Amino acid sequence: MAKALMLTWTSPASGDAEAFEEWYTTTHIPDVRAAIPSVTRVTRYELVDPAAAGPSNRYLAVYELDEDDVRDAAAKLSQAVGAGRVTSEGVDLTGNPPRIEFYVRRGPED
Repeated sequence: MAKALMLTWTSPASGDAEAFEEWYTTTHIPDVRAAIPSVTRVTRYELVDPAAAGPSNRYLAVYELDEDDVRDAAAKLSQAVGAGRVTSEGVDLTGNPPRIEFYVRRGPED
């Protein structure tokens, strides 16, 4: 069971969802896993009706971590971003910039 979650919301910059999908799946996720070894699972979701939601990110990725030291995970991710390893020009950085949040599990599993 995951001890923590890293939730990331992103959108493609150019509207080219196919190229974004390819980069995210084949490059970004492996790069994040290399940067944060405690990532055990990644599940991606797409917003059902982006037009109805107004300005919001199109995709959500849920990264499950087997450690609860999210500060360490955040620091490792920050280092990878600084080194240019987990970013792409295909990510919208202005209209709907990425959002990342960390959550630590509380209470027993139901």
